Amino acid sequence: MAGARVRRVGRLFALLTFGGMAAAAYLAHRGGGLDAALPALPPTLAVAFLAWFTYRDDRSEAARRELPAAAEELAGAVQVQWSAELGRHRLVRPLPPTVSWAAAPAGLSVPWRDLTDAARRWPGGPPSDPAGWATGPAGLEGQEEEIAEVFLHRIPTRRLVLLGEPGSGKTILLVRLLLGLLKRRGTDGGPVPVLFSVASLQPGPPGIRSREDALYTWMTGQLERDHRTLADPAPPAYGDVSLARALLDSGKIIPVLDGFDELPDKRRRRALAVVNGSLPLAQPVVLSCRTAEYRHMLEHAAPLGDAAAVELRPLDSAEVEAYLRATAYGDGARTAAAAAAVEERWGEVLGRLGGTCALARTLATPLGVSLARAVYNPEGEPGPPASTFAREPAELLAHATPEEVERHLFGAFLRTAYRPKPQRPCPWTDVEARRAFVVLAHHLRDNLTGSTEIAWWELHRVLPARSARLLVAGSAAVAVAAVPWWVAGPVAGLGAGLTVGAVAVLATVQRRRPANRISWSWRHSKVVPGTVAGMVTGFAVGPVTGIRLALVSVLAIGFVVGFMTGLRPEPLDVTTWSSPSGSLAHDRRMAGRTMLCWALAAGPVAGLIADLVAGRAAAVVAAPVVGVVTGLAIGFGETAWGLFTLTQVYLRVRKGTPRDLMAFLADAHSERGVLRRTGAVYQFRHINLQRHLEAEELG
Repeated sequence: MAGARVRRVGRLFALLTFGGMAAAAYLAHRGGGLDAALPALPPTLAVAFLAWFTYRDDRSEAARRELPAAAEELAGAVQVQWSAELGRHRLVRPLPPTVSWAAAPAGLSVPWRDLTDAARRWPGGPPSDPAGWATGPAGLEGQEEEIAEVFLHRIPTRRLVLLGEPGSGKTILLVRLLLGLLKRRGTDGGPVPVLFSVASLQPGPPGIRSREDALYTWMTGQLERDHRTLADPAPPAYGDVSLARALLDSGKIIPVLDGFDELPDKRRRRALAVVNGSLPLAQPVVLSCRTAEYRHMLEHAAPLGDAAAVELRPLDSAEVEAYLRATAYGDGARTAAAAAAVEERWGEVLGRLGGTCALARTLATPLGVSLARAVYNPEGEPGPPASTFAREPAELLAHATPEEVERHLFGAFLRTAYRPKPQRPCPWTDVEARRAFVVLAHHLRDNLTGSTEIAWWELHRVLPARSARLLVAGSAAVAVAAVPWWVAGPVAGLGAGLTVGAVAVLATVQRRRPANRISWSWRHSKVVPGTVAGMVTGFAVGPVTGIRLALVSVLAIGFVVGFMTGLRPEPLDVTTWSSPSGSLAHDRRMAGRTMLCWALAAGPVAGLIADLVAGRAAAVVAAPVVGVVTGLAIGFGETAWGLFTLTQVYLRVRKGTPRDLMAFLADAHSERGVLRRTGAVYQFRHINLQRHLEAEELG
């Protein structure tokens, strides 16, 4: 009800503003001077002023939602975001070896007695029944789906540090924990677990008091970025804050902080200090890090307060051997000849499992096993004879360190994923694909401070900003300046063009997100620059055409630039979209509407001025030309889809990436297994693959 009233008042405001300006222009044209138009302006401005304040108050009131409803909406979005990825992991057959964990070594966790004492001292009592608590660190052992039960019932404080070696499965286990906690929320409105990647956390220099709020400020920004509705104002009882900040302040979110090891050493220590200084001890929290990095961090900082620590174990060598043997048969029958062929190919490698050599350590991680299976036992092969395989597992024995083994597997994995196959042709060679992935990895490193999310609406950051701004601004300036130049001379054209170009430079090639719908916002409206643009044009043509056309120019151009720049796309909640292509298609439709609005606004104004000065024939030419050029310039400079389209062309010409980048990314996810998808963004299948590609140089 409130939302409908807001839209009605907004339409009324737009109608009154446009109608008043049109009336003033008509009176100026018919009455013969500026004095005839002045009586129409005060009532228009007064009514528009009152309508705007009614609209603003109604919208502010409509935006205030209760926290329980916001929490439920967030829980649903998080469930959708991660369920698809975990479901894809579970579809792998045969099932990969089981991931398990045990208590972390002494010194990496708070003493058990301190945990139980802290939980009993919590205001309102312990967070869970003490009868279910583990009797000591050894009671935290578990595997796979038990992680949520361990967190909720066995750990007294519900504060956990998850440690493990590179590729040991920390992130996928965090996703299992997150979905397990959502499943157990029930109907009592419990806190919502949210996964935060800490790669973008900037804790600030030590000793600064404001850094105590850095964690909450950063998490608020992440929530508002990924869940648009959480940027709305919270109920007045929570102060002048957004829903995201109110949810955090009231303890309705469980932060799951992934990737502490991805931070540089000094930032990592400061980040841990910020977490300890910001989160109250009664706040459940999960933190993941590589074991060596966490141990080194504790040499200079305190551990996560009142938190238990568990460490992922190496995979069981017997399970790894059984898995690799099972997948080596491919689609062929398990005959004696097939078994002999498998033994010939894998025997020497499998004989090293369970030891301490580089190969054994690599294949004791989920990442190493999945890469080995993808490279040497690819799915869909006809059977196990050695002649049907392009690569032999024995080549793994030539590498002396786990890093060398992993680097070899990553390179072989990309070549295997894009090898030509008659039954599934690939439009790209492995060289073309590798080049594209290196470009994307460099983009994440250089333009997004090491982010792990490949978002199509962020790719425009690879464009040289100055060149893109000049291109868009120049197109808009030429479109607007054409009519004044034609009908009143170079001075009028240059004045209008330079003014509009300056406005376009300020308004275009900024950070854009996919649009949910188009709305009008006073805050974004460039009324003053628009009026200035109109006045420049009006004063330039006034001596030639008289005061009537000058006033028409002021009002008409002021309306187009001032009012139309208030049109802004409301950001799309990208986590609710099942695919990046769906969000791109939706934004393309919104971009089309934006271009149409600008064309319908700029074209008639240009036609009106041309008709008053040069006659009907000039208006017929000016209206469509200016409308189309302005619509295209704004559409490509003001929308996420437009900037992405320009970026695709730029990357194709300068970097040699695929022509249809979205099709390439979709294929890399669904057919090649190089990328994973979370909502409307892609990520590399593993952070180590991203880091491996970041270190490569383009040829």
